[in-house]
Amino acid sequence: MHCVIESNDTRFFQYWNMLYANDPVQNPMYLQMQRRHERSHSKLEYKDRSFLVMAADEPVFACSLTSHVDEHGRKCVGYFGAEASSHVNQSSLQTPSNNFEPESIRLLQQHINQLIEEIQPDSLDYLDPVSHGIMSPVTQLLLQRGAVPTVQSAQIIDLTQSQEALYSNMNEDCRSRVDWGLRSLSIDIVSGRRFNKLKQTEVDRLFVESKGNDSNTILHNKRVYESLIREGMGFLIQARYQGELVSSSLFVHTEKTAHFVFGDILPAAPQKPVMNALIWQGILHSKAKGCERFDFGCSAFAGASKSKQTQERSQSTQYGGKPQARLKVSLDRLTN
Repeated sequence: MHCVIESNDTRFFQYWNMLYANDPVQNPMYLQMQRRHERSHSKLEYKDRSFLVMAADEPVFACSLTSHVDEHGRKCVGYFGAEASSHVNQSSLQTPSNNFEPESIRLLQQHINQLIEEIQPDSLDYLDPVSHGIMSPVTQLLLQRGAVPTVQSAQIIDLTQSQEALYSNMNEDCRSRVDWGLRSLSIDIVSGRRFNKLKQTEVDRLFVESKGNDSNTILHNKRVYESLIREGMGFLIQARYQGELVSSSLFVHTEKTAHFVFGDILPAAPQKPVMNALIWQGILHSKAKGCERFDFGCSAFAGASKSKQTQERSQSTQYGGKPQARLKVSLDRLTN
């Protein structure tokens, strides 16, 4: 028997955790346990409409989704300021076809349709992780309604390899920049209790410069990341050159997957490649914590002049790994 369980159901978190443990992507930004804290700390009134599609007692699909009215009175669908996204239970895939049971797909699409008809949003943003190389049924539905897809490529590094193999997989230029950074920079990893008030101030600056002018989204994201760092599910790496802070990078992770969120190169940084060593340390620290994958995601660099950004920008492909396609799907001014 198939059914939908919504986020206000007492069984929701139990089944969500069951599915998330088998989700091949495991993006930390969609950890539902973080949202129970965040709902009461946002200036915007987000309404959580996340749900699960169940087949008997097994969760098959999940969708992280909220609705809110922005400062301009527009009804928006996403996920607490980011894109809505879907998740899959890898153990529920039908082999060898790698397809899901049709009734689960039908129920997923039906519930998304119902939410759209109920909310009537002016905008909807959705991130399709393209799990197992398969486009989500949510994307298929949104495309039918006129959504515009944007293909994104995320670089994924296999952390089950040895440190020597990870180092060898970087291209020669990247290894040279990493080596310079390890020799010349004082690098510090901050997490948990060490994430004190001073470090919060520095992270605040990262968000102001990295995330644009939407103060509500900045505030929300900052609190999410801070919560992850304090709970040991994220860390900040900082570099000092000749005693002065010149660069910071932010990472979040689950038990299996680590994500590079963004890096900040300060104006006082030397005309040297300071970012590469921080990312390399982030890769090694993620591996040491037991993560199996390192996901560059949609990272961005902030806080430096355009010329320095061009010089310092570390292309994710330089670190080895494999590209993985994702889709950002946007639908504006929805109508019946």
